[in-house]
Amino acid sequence: MITVLFFLLACLAPIISPVRFWPISFVTLGFPFLLAVMVLFLIFWLIFHPRYALIPAVALLIGWKSVSAFVAIRWPSEKNATLRPEGSFTVMSYNVALFGLYAQKDSKPTRAGIFELIKSQYPDVLCLQDFYTSEKQDDFNNREDISREMALPYRFFSSDFNRKGSQHWGTIIFSRYRILQSDKVKLSTGPLGESLIYADILRNGDTLRVVNMHLESYRFNAKDYESIEKIRKQEDTGLVAAKGIVTKMRDAYVRRARQASIVADFIRTSPHPVIVCGDFNDTPASYTYFKVRGNLQDAFLRKGSGIGRTFSGLSPTLRIDYVFLDRSFKVHSFHTIHSSLSDHYPVVTSISH
Repeated sequence: MITVLFFLLACLAPIISPVRFWPISFVTLGFPFLLAVMVLFLIFWLIFHPRYALIPAVALLIGWKSVSAFVAIRWPSEKNATLRPEGSFTVMSYNVALFGLYAQKDSKPTRAGIFELIKSQYPDVLCLQDFYTSEKQDDFNNREDISREMALPYRFFSSDFNRKGSQHWGTIIFSRYRILQSDKVKLSTGPLGESLIYADILRNGDTLRVVNMHLESYRFNAKDYESIEKIRKQEDTGLVAAKGIVTKMRDAYVRRARQASIVADFIRTSPHPVIVCGDFNDTPASYTYFKVRGNLQDAFLRKGSGIGRTFSGLSPTLRIDYVFLDRSFKVHSFHTIHSSLSDHYPVVTSISH
């Protein structure tokens, strides 16, 4: 009954904004484990006392909205990660973590690896988060290089953070198709505030709106990750560290909820069918996921399988990178590329309209 209570509480997250009640967001982090225990209870009681199996069964039915967003079940005959029918086009979303700029002493191999990975997918629309580019001599002009090397001549870049007028960080959309209109919408204020960006592309006479975003992260630093590891290994009680980590997480949940409302309003008023890409920094059990998704379809749920992990750190259950689509699109394939070049895995989908 305790497990059922916490499971159902986690299933309330899609309708309760963290702005109103932020503790519920912490419960959603345990959703995968609560779901696993619920399934085990269901199997156990079906074997030993079928009447009691009604309790987890009813709870799973009540929480089906969250369960169905978390896991994609696909028959082997339905899986075809490389299917690209005639008339379709490919969308790729990838948090490139600044091409390893600050994580490594020499980021050139990481940058070269990311470039090769993108080339291998030959995307028609490429949405990148945590993007870095520079006009400094002996630095990397990634905007120009990707446009030239990937044959993606059209682009729009948010350039949310700048240094000395020649180094830029932000979110970018590259397109093989002509961009008719583009702009950005500020998601939050302050020196670390990022933007939603969009580009209206013209493809085969259709105008399609591509949206890309990087929602609020926990802003954990190296010390925070070290504290998390110590707590995980029970090397430290971590009371002081845990308080700081919980505060950062609480603030991030609240900011993301506000950002999600801005994004949802923007998508709802789009005059064109939308393709929404981004690093949401939140799981499929979260308020953020359901608020942004709205009536859109999740490409992973259409053609992916399993739990679709897209983040390599912290937990093996984190799917936080998404491609959402207007219902008028048909999804032909979806796959996640498990690459260690970034702490995020790129996601690729083939669609038609």
